[in-house]
Amino acid sequence: MGWTYNTDADAPTIGHQITGVAIALTILSLITVCLRTYVRAFILKAIGFDDWVIILTWVAAAGFAVVTIVQTKWGLGLVDMEDFPSQNLHNFNILQYIGAPFYISSIFGFKLALLTSYLRFIPKGGYWYTTVGVIISCFMFHLSFLLVQLNLCQPVARQWDYSIPGTCLKGVPFYTSMASLTMVFDIIAMLLPFPVLLKSQIQTRKKVVLLGMFGFGLFITVIQIIRIQTVKRLENPIDSAPLILWSTVENNLGIIVTNVPTLAPLIKYFNERSRSGGTSSRTRGTGYPNEIGSRYALQTWRTGKSKGREKLDSMTDMDGGSVEGGVEGHASKGANNSTEFILDGCINKKTEVIISRE
Repeated sequence: MGWTYNTDADAPTIGHQITGVAIALTILSLITVCLRTYVRAFILKAIGFDDWVIILTWVAAAGFAVVTIVQTKWGLGLVDMEDFPSQNLHNFNILQYIGAPFYISSIFGFKLALLTSYLRFIPKGGYWYTTVGVIISCFMFHLSFLLVQLNLCQPVARQWDYSIPGTCLKGVPFYTSMASLTMVFDIIAMLLPFPVLLKSQIQTRKKVVLLGMFGFGLFITVIQIIRIQTVKRLENPIDSAPLILWSTVENNLGIIVTNVPTLAPLIKYFNERSRSGGTSSRTRGTGYPNEIGSRYALQTWRTGKSKGREKLDSMTDMDGGSVEGGVEGHASKGANNSTEFILDGCINKKTEVIISRE
């Protein structure tokens, strides 16, 4: 027996390749989710709504990967339609139907996590309300996508059992239009923070890094263009293999791109330890992870009655650390306590120098 059930061992298939990609990318995205959760929950101690969203998004992406892998055993990935066993079609179509909600939820989830994270550093005003409007529009679109996808045929069971009389919408026009609108929301979600970052008063090098990280997400748009081309070639069940393969790449890459900007505190911590051999005076005598979180988290000054500050992980102080006093009474040479915060629509930098002597 070959990779696919009810086929010969020599039936050509890319099912094992689809399985390998799904497993590898799902594990990679899981690693970034775990690192993000560690930074937000244990270093910054400021886990928020967007962090819970990205966890649920990974669960949806993992569900889609599992369905995809099982589907390869029922015919997904076969190269020649003549090798597709007719007895596999029922299970193949059921898995196709089950996988759709996982996919739609995952591509919506990473955009929701990204958009809600912007609300951390965008000051309240017209641009803040624009971001909220984009979030609502994105939700409504993906909800409509899901509802139509689940009801393409009437009765619904006709989607996996062609023997049931009924009618179905034409799949290719529907998938093409949905993929095009998804691409539009991908671009909006990735480019939305650019105006705020370009006007911010942070170092040029840091600004370029942040813009580059968000800009890297535009690669997802390229994937959508590829998916649209694969949709146009859908003629039989096995033609969906490239579409599902690129869908797996898309949702996992979206999760990874969303998580990367939140890992800056962790990256900077290990970078400093590697430079100092792990015995930096900046970390000696301080409590990790609390001290690291306080030193590397971007702070947002809240307006109104609240006078507290909210830690932000998306954008961190990439250049300076801090020393809270000396170490056992020694002077802290060159130390600076650097905190960036957003106030009145711009990002400022406050530097406090503490000098002590024996």
